[in-house]
Amino acid sequence: MSQTKRKKDTLRTWVFQDFPSNNTQGKEDLVRFIRLSMRDGKLTKAYKNVEKAFFSMKSDPKWPRGENSEPMSTLDFFERVVDLASPLVSLRPVVVKGTVYQVPGPINREKSRGLGLRWLLEGARRNSFNKCAFKEGLSRELFDVYSKTGYAYTKRLEVHKLAEENRPFSHFRWWYRTKGSKK
Repeated sequence: MSQTKRKKDTLRTWVFQDFPSNNTQGKEDLVRFIRLSMRDGKLTKAYKNVEKAFFSMKSDPKWPRGENSEPMSTLDFFERVVDLASPLVSLRPVVVKGTVYQVPGPINREKSRGLGLRWLLEGARRNSFNKCAFKEGLSRELFDVYSKTGYAYTKRLEVHKLAEENRPFSHFRWWYRTKGSKK
């Protein structure tokens, strides 16, 4: 008996096959999002949850329209949601003469998108806690963020509001040193 070795598909190939688009950044964010949503190493279950959430959202009449009044692409929708959930600034605690200040500063793109993805998952888990399945909570959170409500969007607004309030302390930004730097 000859056994044929089945090539193990990776998550990246699944996403690139099931979500056709020219938007490569959206695909990379989706792969990262699926990996973050994984529990106990069950990658296929996480993938199916996200896939079912997008499928149920796409059949919803609230699904946004793109150009030429055609339905918006799934990845374009996801990219827009991640942009709305990602913060542009962060706050760092800095101790100056025994007083702790929350100092606002810019944040790089990868960290910003990572925070946005984690906040989306946190909001989805809050929506689905003991009420419904995770995929329903995820679809509800993605729709809420797209309509500029929802947990991830409000968290982003809170961070921006705190950064604006602590703007007078931004001159302490030079005070903050990362571990390992010698100057």
